[in-house]
Amino acid sequence: MIKPHALKDGDTVAVVAPSSPIKPENLEVTRSVLESLGLKPKFYPSCHLRHGHLAGPDVDRATDVNAAFADPEAKAVFCLRGGYGTPRLLEKIDYDLIRNNPKIFLGYSDITGLHVALNRQCGLITFHGPTAYSEDIFNHPGEYTQTHLKQALFNPKPLGRYAAPEGESLETLIGGVCEGEVVGGNLSLLTSALGSPYEIDTRGKILFIEEVSEFNYVIDRMLMSLDLSGKFRDCAGVLLGTWQGCTAEQGYQDKVDGSLASIFEEILYKYNKPIVNNFRAGHVSPQFTIPMGTRIRLDADKKEVTFLESATR
Repeated sequence: MIKPHALKDGDTVAVVAPSSPIKPENLEVTRSVLESLGLKPKFYPSCHLRHGHLAGPDVDRATDVNAAFADPEAKAVFCLRGGYGTPRLLEKIDYDLIRNNPKIFLGYSDITGLHVALNRQCGLITFHGPTAYSEDIFNHPGEYTQTHLKQALFNPKPLGRYAAPEGESLETLIGGVCEGEVVGGNLSLLTSALGSPYEIDTRGKILFIEEVSEFNYVIDRMLMSLDLSGKFRDCAGVLLGTWQGCTAEQGYQDKVDGSLASIFEEILYKYNKPIVNNFRAGHVSPQFTIPMGTRIRLDADKKEVTFLESATR
């Protein structure tokens, strides 16, 4: 895997909007947040556009991603927010250009589509963490999210053992120990790319999955899509994230819709691989920044996740 350079105080970072837009007045909030991290934001045109539920037409959003990686002034590429739209860009991204101009790439949620593509097509380590417009950063400065974000982006050393937020310990579902590159992200995005050149490769890797605001039966269906595609069969272990707002459907369905715990058991346990739940990353506050593509050790017996290698140079 290709490791980008770590950030330094005063570095310029490109801010692009490959997914959904934010309100124009919130760009100044975003500027202040990034400046509080010691960075100089450079907003690309897509940050000022709106095209239905997207931050600009596909070609404009993809052009900004490519241009940000080509920009010699920008030392990193931060996504403005998640939402919807990255699968529409995957055939428009210049993967050769990015491979030859590796930089920190940061975001989560819909940005999973680009994480998986850049990991696979470019061999680039990317960072599953807060977007540039993230309430978790500007509402809680200096706390867990910001501390672990800065550790991941500014410090060219292994992150070491994952320290969960207070009161949010990992939960062992299946014991065991494994090592491998960590891959994955938002469940909806992982399933949307199945059958394409941009689908996730889990062979010998540790699969991280999280989701937000979905009914349990939808999660069941998406997990089965991964299962039928061999993703759980091929992986070394599973790192389940958080499931904020994921519930059984109200009414008739709540009589028949299984709990998430039973869904995990019925779909995942048959592989008898190490599995932990409640890794605090993605759609949750506070959240941990995961360097995707780095090697980690998952010790489900001890409820420990250890990041074994540096993500930057």
